[in-house]
Amino acid sequence: MNSMKWILLIAATLLELFYITMFIITIKVANFRFWPPPSTRSWQFFSAWIIASLVVVFFFFLGLLDFDSAILHNWIRFPIALALFMISSTIGTWAYSTLGLWTTLGLGKRLITTGPYRYTRNPQYLADMLNIFVYMLLTNSWMVWITGLLGILLNLLAPFTEEPWLEAQFGVEYMEYKSRVPRFL
Repeated sequence: MNSMKWILLIAATLLELFYITMFIITIKVANFRFWPPPSTRSWQFFSAWIIASLVVVFFFFLGLLDFDSAILHNWIRFPIALALFMISSTIGTWAYSTLGLWTTLGLGKRLITTGPYRYTRNPQYLADMLNIFVYMLLTNSWMVWITGLLGILLNLLAPFTEEPWLEAQFGVEYMEYKSRVPRFL
């Protein structure tokens, strides 16, 4: 059981570091794009979604296997986590239902500026970061805190990979939207 925690921690961390590296390359190198993927048949599309799915599964099981190993041994974390989960679920569901599946997958063809996108350009990333924090708080696992902080960093970097693509796709419409609506809050 103890070795499984370490395997999950190392695997999740390495996958997240790979993802972060791909995001940084996307941000720094003009003609390289990992996210958003160029098409559903690209290596970027498959890599991004397979890695993200694996990290979520590893993150979940890591929390179960390493539950309560950190320093937050206080019952108050449970109602706080529940309240934050309700908020993040509401934001995430509203954002997902507004954006739709294809655009969520990084394959959208139109700019969405309604629903929660009136208030923040990245409500799904905001909800994801909050959900990660909720799980970190709930499980009180130092291993989950490590992988969770990397996950939050990924969600902070993601808009920087998307913005040049959005500017190229939607031009002035996106630039005006970008000037009106904050990136996160």
